[in-house]
Amino acid sequence: MKEYENSKTARRVASIAYLLIMTFILGGTYLSNQKKAEAKKEQAEASAVTELPK
Repeated sequence: MKEYENSKTARRVASIAYLLIMTFILGGTYLSNQKKAEAKKEQAEASAVTELPK
């Protein structure tokens, strides 16, 4: 029974580490996509300004 308790603790630690790593990866992906969308929007606005008729 003691071995089961020790392995349960190890599994919990591993699952928490996994969740932290996945949160870091998914958060970075989300922020990257937000920055790309923002840059694309700014580029579209800049090109719209330069295409104004005179």
